[in-house]
Order: sequence, then structure tokens, then C-alpha cells
Amino acid sequence: MSETTASVESTIREALGVIRPDAVGIRGDADLAQEADLDSAEVMDLVMEIEDRLDLSIPVETMAQAHTIDELCAGIVQLKHGTP
Repeated sequence: MSETTASVESTIREALGVIRPDAVGIRGDADLAQEADLDSAEVMDLVMEIEDRLDLSIPVETMAQAHTIDELCAGIVQLKHGTP
């Protein structure tokens, strides 16, 4: 895992801790909606928390394609590196 990926994952987990503290320790490949028990409003809160912490805008497509912490992390790393 690269330093950037580890940093992004840490940020996602910190943001998740604000929204759903008991879900911070879920596996990276666990479904966020099911395992973290996030509803659509909490997903949006999570996105805003991550955006604030990383000072970037996460496109809706990235969120729609990311069902796990690992997928969300990969999508954000791609954004940070400017790749689609």
C-alpha cells in the first residue's frame, strides 16, 4: 500500500468515525452501506467529511462506483493523481 493510499484510507476511516463511530474498524472490502449501516444521507455526510479533510471534490460517479472502503480509496487516489 502506497503512502498516499494509506493516508487516504486513514482519512476515510476518520470521516467514517464521525458519521458512524462503530464502523471504523470494518474490513476494507466490506460493503459500506451494509456493514457500516449507512443510509443515503449518511453517505452524503461521509462524502462531505472526506472532501473537507482532503480539500477536494468527489464526483458522484466515484461514489456510485465505490461500494467499499477499498474502492472509495482507489477512486480518491485516482482523483488526487489526476487520472480518470
